[in-house]
Amino acid sequence: MYYEKYGEENKPVIVFFHGANFIHTFGKQYILSDKYCLFVPHIRGYGNEADKIFETEVACDELVQFIQNIGKKVNLIGFSLGAQLAVKLIAEHTELFDKAIIVSPWLIKTEEDLLKSYKMNKKQLLSMKNKHKCNLIGLLNGLPKEQRKEFVQQMNNVKIETLKNMVYNNITFSSIPNFENIDLEMIALAGKKEQQAVIDSVRMLGEINKNCSVEIWEKASHNIPPVFAKRFNELISQFIE
Repeated sequence: MYYEKYGEENKPVIVFFHGANFIHTFGKQYILSDKYCLFVPHIRGYGNEADKIFETEVACDELVQFIQNIGKKVNLIGFSLGAQLAVKLIAEHTELFDKAIIVSPWLIKTEEDLLKSYKMNKKQLLSMKNKHKCNLIGLLNGLPKEQRKEFVQQMNNVKIETLKNMVYNNITFSSIPNFENIDLEMIALAGKKEQQAVIDSVRMLGEINKNCSVEIWEKASHNIPPVFAKRFNELISQFIE
């Protein structure tokens, strides 16, 4: 599994699970490498792993192996798709983690919403196959020049099968029945301007598990790591320390 590392390994470890498409979802959190060792694995189907097809169980197995190879407990932070994968791994492999921050997971899904999401994401993916549009999207998401070049190439390699499997990933509350018993300090976070299913998912996590605190940020939408970076970075530091 391809990954990026920022910071020295003798520091506390944070593993970031990026969102769909955007390997550098947490680009504005990389400055935390002065205090932590940051790992960003490229999830199967995306980034430098885009030659593969995303499959939920295979991706989870690869991520578990990756974390096990670090050789110690890690702090886990996931966003969007990465947040869904984070919830699944926390429930199934609690022993690998110290703490977790779950940002904008989508765990309450209807067939209608899944179809709508698939159509929307398919349209977005096709637009990202256009290099000029993809570069502009990278620019609007705050990626610096070199990361935008990578982003354009990576998105050109993302396959439609990955997109479909990403949307229909089968990660819901019914597929993670052990979450209520997890003895792990967690924060579940969403923006008040996100779709209601994401907000409800975050609130449900807090209702199910007493160790999971919930925050709904007033002015945020599906953009907390890059747009609210200062506040988010402070939250990470305070929570882990």
